[in-house]
Amino acid sequence: MDNRELGLLEIFNRVKAEKDALGLVSFKRTPTRPSEINQCPCVFMTEGLDTIEKHSTRNILGYPCQRVLDVALELVVDKRQTDIKALMIELRKSVFKVIDSDPPEYSGIFASNLFIRENRMEGPIGYGLPDIKVMRLILDLTYIDGGL
Repeated sequence: MDNRELGLLEIFNRVKAEKDALGLVSFKRTPTRPSEINQCPCVFMTEGLDTIEKHSTRNILGYPCQRVLDVALELVVDKRQTDIKALMIELRKSVFKVIDSDPPEYSGIFASNLFIRENRMEGPIGYGLPDIKVMRLILDLTYIDGGL
């Protein structure tokens, strides 16, 4: 579980470092309250399904094992003011950007046996709310879980 948290913190820190450059008003991890229209554009980072990809054969419990965690970055914008598709492209770049150089260098590797890949993108959708558009970037965080 330590590797899981290290990976989540790395994703969070990469987006947080680019928050102002992206023009985000708010960026929250596992939000507990809804956002207001004046807090847009904003991103919510949530954790999804955490599945075991490969069990160890050295232990009856199967540890250490390789796990994959779905991490969702949900981009919420005021559709009257923001081009959501263009902003999503920049958000995706910020997740994989590791070195601020010209040209920028990108990687999904955080450490040995700890990396991310893009799984899919969803949207844009409106949730039936006026003036709101939402897109989701779903990442696969792959890590080694040492066990109990």
